[in-house]
Parts: sequence; structure tokens; C-alpha cells
Amino acid sequence: MNQYTREIISEYDSKQELYRRLADAAHDKLSRILADNGISRVHIAYRIKERSSVLDKLRRKAGKYHSIDDMTDVVGLRVICYFPDQVDQVSSIICDSFSIDADNSIDKRKILDPSTFGYLSMHYICRLTDLEGPESGIRFEIQIRTMLQHTWAEIEHDMGYKSEIAVPREVRRDFARVASLLEIADGYFMTIKNRLEAYENEVIESIRNERADDMALNRVTLAQFIRCSSEYTALNDDIASITGASLTESQSEHYLPLLQFFGLNTISDLKKLMSDERDHALSIARSILTDSEIEDLISTVGLYYLCRAKLIYGEYSVDEIGRFFAESGYDEDRIERLSGYILNMRERYKDQG
Repeated sequence: MNQYTREIISEYDSKQELYRRLADAAHDKLSRILADNGISRVHIAYRIKERSSVLDKLRRKAGKYHSIDDMTDVVGLRVICYFPDQVDQVSSIICDSFSIDADNSIDKRKILDPSTFGYLSMHYICRLTDLEGPESGIRFEIQIRTMLQHTWAEIEHDMGYKSEIAVPREVRRDFARVASLLEIADGYFMTIKNRLEAYENEVIESIRNERADDMALNRVTLAQFIRCSSEYTALNDDIASITGASLTESQSEHYLPLLQFFGLNTISDLKKLMSDERDHALSIARSILTDSEIEDLISTVGLYYLCRAKLIYGEYSVDEIGRFFAESGYDEDRIERLSGYILNMRERYKDQG
């Protein structure tokens, strides 16, 4: 190790506590601003470059660095996104929230030759100027990439593709082919995401305008029916008013096999269930919830009592009732208890129409 390298490594060693504080503060701020902007489905990782990696970089790029502060990626953060459009969204937020060293930041998507395929990522060199300590002057790197780009980069790194040893032409060609496939896959995932968003918007519009009757019940249509149907919302509100409870949105797709058990396959079928069993469902809800201290209910509570009403007032055998509860994944003991409860409730309400 020459004198030049020893001095930079000594400087690196002396700044370990500053690097740690900077990494923690940068990660906390990045996590907070992304959450504040509604960017939730991303993974944020951070690290401090290991001593051996610093030494290796000094060896490979001898003469480039005169101080450890010239090495802008000693502290590094990485944002891994699901979709390419999130990369641009995250980039915009970072530019608005951090002090950016534009001269050293790079969009590798723009510098890659259009006729070739390879590593794509956004690299920002930043400072945290809102810190009060000396770490505020230290530059650090934020990389933004999709999950597939991240997979490519990790495999490429692990296989030593970027080493100084010449890589055979056939291997380089195979790497390029894989990179092209991942880039195509990223594009297809983006297309699928856009189509699903368009479909959800179509479902919402159709439900609000009473044009959704022929739509099949699936994860999207059921969720949007619960969220947007005025009739269903009114039922939920009536149930919640029994105890003055608040309603919280919840996942509804686990009700799909239960509705299919009753032969309900379209929005029209679900609306008919509401028309037939609404009063029964409210009656059952009142008998259970009145005088309770329940303060919170979930948005599928209407479905819960509609299904209970269907079982109680319908002509279902004990075996059929058991199969219904089996669809919910209950064990045999609970299925037996719930089936007995339904039969007792049926006896109780048999004279009420």
C-alpha cells in the first residue's frame, strides 16, 4: 500500500461514525419523503462501502481520488421499484428533496447505446444539507432501479462480469440477450399495470353509473363494488350505526369463493343478494351488535351479514353449511360450531319471514 492510498484509507477509517450517522439520516429521510408522496411498494436499502471495496477502487482507479471525499459512493442507498414508471416518480421526489450534484449524477438509461442492452439505473449524488453536523458536507449516492434491473446487476456482479479479465464474446452476447429479455419484461409488466389500472377505472365508472351488472365478480370488481356502490355503502353505514362504529377498508377477495358457493358470479347476482337479504342481514346484525362495545368494523361487514342471512334464511342442509365454512379455511371443530350456530339462528328466525 503506497503513501497515497494509506492517507485516504486513514481518512476513511476516521470518518466511520460520520458515515453511519449520514447513512441513517439519509435512509430515514428517503423513507419518509417517499411515504409522504404515496410511494409505498418499493424497497430501500443502504450500506457503507467496506474497507476492502475502497482499497479495490483506489487500486483500479489509481490517481483519480485525492481525498476520501472525492469518492462519492462510500455511503450508498438503493431504491428498488416494481415498475419503470416508479423510477421516474422516485427520481423526481429525490430531486425536489435533496441537494443534487448534477455533474456527478447520471441516468444510465440515457447513455447506453440504443442498439445494445445492459445495466439501466438512475444514480444521484446527493448531500443532506439540512443536517447540522459535519456529515452534511459528505456526498452520497442514491441508485434507483426496477426489481428486474436489480436482479440483472446482482447476477452480473456476482459472476464477475465487470472484472478486468476479458470476457469471451459468446458470454458477452449471452449477457446482452438476458439484459434484453429483462428490459422487455419490464416493459410488459408496465403494460399490464397500465391495463389493470384502466380496467379498475372502467369498473369504478360502470358501478357508479349502474352499468356493471354483467361484469364478472373478481378481485377488482368486488373491491370496487364495496368501495363505490351506493347501495352497499348504505348497508355498511346502517350496520355501523348500530354501535356507532367506524368503518375501515379491508381486503375482500377471500369472499369470492363464498359468493361462488351461493352461485353468485356477477355484479347483478350480488345486487340481487342485497335486495333479497338486506333486511335479514340488518336484523341479524342488530341481534349481535346491539349493546356491544365494538368501535371498529371493516368494509366487508355487509358481506359477512349478507352471507349469514343467506345461510339462515335459505334452505341449506347441514352438510352444505359445513362446506360453506370449509371455503373459509376453518378447521372441523370450528365448522361444527358455526354450523350449529346457523341452525340455532334459523330456529330463532324461522317465524320472522
